[in-house]
Amino acid sequence: MAFLQIISDNIVPLLVFVAIGYLLDLRYHLDVISLNKLTFFVVLPSFIFYSIYVAEIDMTLLNVFLMAFVQMFLIALAAWSYGKFRGMPVGKIECLKNGTMFSNNGNIGIALIALVFGNAPYVIDGGTPYLAQASACATILLVQMNMTLNTLGLYQAGKGKLTPRDAISVIFHMPVIYTLVAVFTIKFSGFDMTQVFLWPVFENCANALVSIVMLALGIQIHRSTIVFRDIDAWVGCTIRLVIAPLLAYLLLLVSDLAELHLSPVLKQTILIMASVPGAVNSVLYAVEFHNFEDFATELVMMSTFLSCITMTGVIYLARVLFPIG
Repeated sequence: MAFLQIISDNIVPLLVFVAIGYLLDLRYHLDVISLNKLTFFVVLPSFIFYSIYVAEIDMTLLNVFLMAFVQMFLIALAAWSYGKFRGMPVGKIECLKNGTMFSNNGNIGIALIALVFGNAPYVIDGGTPYLAQASACATILLVQMNMTLNTLGLYQAGKGKLTPRDAISVIFHMPVIYTLVAVFTIKFSGFDMTQVFLWPVFENCANALVSIVMLALGIQIHRSTIVFRDIDAWVGCTIRLVIAPLLAYLLLLVSDLAELHLSPVLKQTILIMASVPGAVNSVLYAVEFHNFEDFATELVMMSTFLSCITMTGVIYLARVLFPIG
């Protein structure tokens, strides 16, 4: 039942948007470049600003934030090592790194945590006593993912087609980095953005991110040659869906040795969030820089489909490995 609920509540709605994008492009041949520009310069900055501003950031979760960086580095190292072993071109290695380092935390991860800790066996006397702590942890992981995906991810996507200097220049021409500076400045200054006339703009644009990004993915699938026989895509899925949760588990064991005293709720949340499939934005970046678009699309779509099975398994293991109560 939990398996079917995860699929129906989280995976199927995303696939519906993908199907709509695919069918619309099949019929009307949409302008994906304009859609990407809309995402990069309006929708994505609004989503980042909104999600970080409303997040309740507890400084005691700093250890979780730092652990996420360590895990991301180890995943990138695994992807880079495999790419070098296979003799991949630089662009494809960077594409593999983007598809494995970064996950779909904003679309799937946050909703998945709400589903897990908002339902049995974690409902007690009609309440959800563990949901707030789990949501705070998931939000911290989302902030970390947003910060790195929209800076380092952009750099890596352009690295295959641009010089490092030009790739860095592209980042500074994107509004995302300035959005991050602005939102943290405003948030910690105590200024109330919700009373400003622009707040509904941020809120509505943020709500549009999932639909627009998944529609763009559907368009890209229609224009890509996806055969699901690329061994590199299968290995990328293994890194994202199997090795990433395994690394998270090992880091949690290290955290115990370091006496960080993370609660079982935090441990379960970290492990579950590590099992989320590849970030759809990595496909948008590949399209933007014309850098192995078909490979990026295949990797993200395969990891999304396969995560229906692997995420369910990780949720079960999280309960067994880190029991609450």
